[in-house]
Amino acid sequence: MKFILTALVSFTFILVFSGCQKVIDIDLNDTDQKVVVEGTILRGDTIQRVRVTKTQNFDESTSPPAVDDATVSVVDNLGNAASFTSVGNGWYELTSYPGVEGRTYTLTVSVDGETYSGSSTMPNYMPLDSLFVEYYPFGADTLISLVPSHYDEAGVTNFYQFHIYRNGEKDKGIYIQDDQFTDGNLILQPLFVSDLEVNDIVRVDLFCIDKPVYSYFNQLSVNSSSSATPANPISNMTGGCLGYFSARTFHSRTIVVN
Repeated sequence: MKFILTALVSFTFILVFSGCQKVIDIDLNDTDQKVVVEGTILRGDTIQRVRVTKTQNFDESTSPPAVDDATVSVVDNLGNAASFTSVGNGWYELTSYPGVEGRTYTLTVSVDGETYSGSSTMPNYMPLDSLFVEYYPFGADTLISLVPSHYDEAGVTNFYQFHIYRNGEKDKGIYIQDDQFTDGNLILQPLFVSDLEVNDIVRVDLFCIDKPVYSYFNQLSVNSSSSATPANPISNMTGGCLGYFSARTFHSRTIVVN
């Protein structure tokens, strides 16, 4: 099993443990400005969201320029098509379009006469079985880890991503996992998050993702933690844009650290 996550320490009993920050803006010049697409289709009847922005200069600290005049649409392998509506700040939303396991979705985004597209297949749904806290002595301190336990579907190559929210604020780390050594088992791998404290309210979201999306975030993590010149991760979107498109399942649990 492989983990990529943000942390301050590493333990030999964790198979892979590396810190990272998500960085998309790596083009340095105005002439290299590119479109960035970050889109998901979630399982079930929910609001589907896509964000479209553009890269900015390396030394700019403001939010990336939003694109509010794009044309955004999706279609599944059965021919069910729908269009997203712009809601401002680069966000596009779609309702009454439930994501279904096993279907392949194709997202198409048109910006300034250029068209970008990408496909993603939604994996089977696997829920979080439980969420609990473990403590590890570290010198005079105690490190707090989160353990999102979940079963892995046997006989299928599975990939997972976690989002972590501490007191309502999303952690910036990249947390991904595969089932290379845990096929069909209960997975109990800890997530180490910086500065967790007693009485923190923590929510962990588990997403089942497909391999191209896992590869994208794996490359993004490696690039972010490397001392070499960063490079854009390989996107599953075509046409020359940055970003990704992911059809994914979702389950969430919340605990209070005590």
